[in-house]
Amino acid sequence: MNPEQNIYKIKIIISLKKLLERGKSLQKELKDNKVVYSYHGVASNALLRKATINDTLNGITSPKATTLISIVEAMEFTMSDFGREFDSILDQEIETYQNENS
Repeated sequence: MNPEQNIYKIKIIISLKKLLERGKSLQKELKDNKVVYSYHGVASNALLRKATINDTLNGITSPKATTLISIVEAMEFTMSDFGREFDSILDQEIETYQNENS
């Protein structure tokens, strides 16, 4: 994987983790929310294996577009929400991720 592809992969991981955390915060405020913001809950809603969610969010694999869309929608976010998170990631966040996961 070339360095640019690696940066994209890291930005995808960070973006998904931020959406997951945002979902957990929202879940506390919503009484009738049926989405569970955990790897298992997202996997269930996305109709994907929990291992797929785990591997994606832990950087083991890069998701295909259809898998990425399924994960984002399973968390009840839009691809626009994902795009905003992706675009807002700072170089420092990427560097921190690389240092913590190397």
